[in-house]
Amino acid sequence: MRMIVLGNIGSDAGYWVLGPDGWHHVGGWAVESIAEVRQAVNVLAQMPQFKTPGLANTASQELMKFVERSVKEHVKGAAGDVIVVMNQA
Repeated sequence: MRMIVLGNIGSDAGYWVLGPDGWHHVGGWAVESIAEVRQAVNVLAQMPQFKTPGLANTASQELMKFVERSVKEHVKGAAGDVIVVMNQA
């Protein structure tokens, strides 16, 4: 399992990866792309608030596909599951 932290979006727009020897910063993720992934994760976190039957599940499925596709594209060499953590600093 691999954990990545999406931090505040700046000119580098990278992310942090927790490896066996500690945290490492990885750059090179386009600002617009990482911002969209961050927004999708924020929306996913709010899905349990929907009470309409099936709405949260339907919307979550499409958002999860987008997040998974984006993370796989940018987090090279990730084996197994990836946990995305949002840094709210």
